[in-house]
Amino acid sequence: MKRATSHREGQSTFGEAALAGISLDRVDREPLHRQLASELKRLILAQAIAPGARLPSSRLYAEELGVSRATVVAAVDELIAEGYAEGRHGSGVFVAPDLPDHVLRAAEQVAPLAETGLPRPDEVRPFQPAAPELALFPHEQWAKLMLKTWRNPIRELLASPDPLGWAPLRLAIADHLRAFRGMRCAPEQVVITSGAGEGLELLAQSILKRGDKVLIEEPGYVLIRRTFSELGLKTVSIPVDEGGLDIAKGPKDARAAVVTPARHYPLGMTMPLARRLALLDWARARRSWIIEDDYDSEYRYHGKPLPALMGVDDAGVVISLGSFSKTMLPGLRIGYLVVPHDLLPGLSAVMRERGARVSLFLQPVLAEFMRHGHYAVHIRRMRRLYTRRQLALREAIARHADDVLATTPEPAGMHLICSLKNGMSDRDASKRAGSVGLLAPALSDYFAGEPFRQGLVLGYAGFDEAVIDGSIRKLAEALR
Repeated sequence: MKRATSHREGQSTFGEAALAGISLDRVDREPLHRQLASELKRLILAQAIAPGARLPSSRLYAEELGVSRATVVAAVDELIAEGYAEGRHGSGVFVAPDLPDHVLRAAEQVAPLAETGLPRPDEVRPFQPAAPELALFPHEQWAKLMLKTWRNPIRELLASPDPLGWAPLRLAIADHLRAFRGMRCAPEQVVITSGAGEGLELLAQSILKRGDKVLIEEPGYVLIRRTFSELGLKTVSIPVDEGGLDIAKGPKDARAAVVTPARHYPLGMTMPLARRLALLDWARARRSWIIEDDYDSEYRYHGKPLPALMGVDDAGVVISLGSFSKTMLPGLRIGYLVVPHDLLPGLSAVMRERGARVSLFLQPVLAEFMRHGHYAVHIRRMRRLYTRRQLALREAIARHADDVLATTPEPAGMHLICSLKNGMSDRDASKRAGSVGLLAPALSDYFAGEPFRQGLVLGYAGFDEAVIDGSIRKLAEALR
């Protein structure tokens, strides 16, 4: 009985929400009840009011729309007469669960949203790097926490948001980083951002100035080079080797270095301890900054994730850059910076001047999601899944593409680098992949200068084993 009551209440709310989409014109010659009937038909056909949903009472319609109840009754009677709705004695009026043929034909004449000319989001295609598995995200727990948070929000959620982020989320992130990455950070050191792009922009505006030199890895994350260059910084690309970036090869007057020590992006090597200590010594001696991009460190398939540079930083020279786009949902648009205490005043001043850029709507939900342990469980579950999918990709290459592609296993990450065995350039190979509906970026595109290595960057995390197998078969045919 409780479940049925809840369902009816949900349907009624759905119908009440649709009231906001109704517009009546009192200057129009057409009677108001006919206008209202037409608007309701439009909403029903667009499924803004779902089949089987209970329509709100005539009293509510009359109050919200500023018309008489007689006008509403006349409009609803028209819906019933034409088969759009049905009255149930003692229960109210409901949208017909099965619309008659003439109504369905009318619906076919209504242009769907996809045909309005508005651009559609790009579809995720195999083998898009950094695309997480979306279907297995714990949507039910997330929805419950969202409903709990916003059904009766606390007063602080309705006030002006703190530009530095929702305090409980900052606490949850600090707790997670201490447990997973060995970071010694307090909640006040965590600053919520809309992602890596905003994090880099904030650093450029608060701790750096135009003309400063910033060392970046070659190859590396294109967004870093582009963002800093657009903000007037001079990026200096340092070619990596099997140990990642070697700070000894960079200019002596750089103000910062951006590195991915846990797992280089995109090549995948881990920076050894000696290189890390040399990097820390360089930053201490020159009063420079290390920006540690911790982009997918949670996905390490053998043993615990490696400690972050910030975990061994005694001088307060490391800034950590992180995001939830790869571990949760790309559309979440929540990231974070972890900064030394000395940088907080300047960073806070910049953020308070520009205002909050991250909606407060999802921050408390994410905080509860992490506090209840759902985030840690999801990470562990995806780690096991991605281990299997990396193996599926390697086995598919061995079965279908052994003559054109070669790869080696990786202990972490969401993609593999595949070298080409047929002498084709990686940019030509990437174009051929695109011609058969696949997305396989060329490794050459990650270089600022002349590439010293070629290959295809094949993401596997967001695609099941059957898709991986069929897509490798298709890719191999395109490359032959």
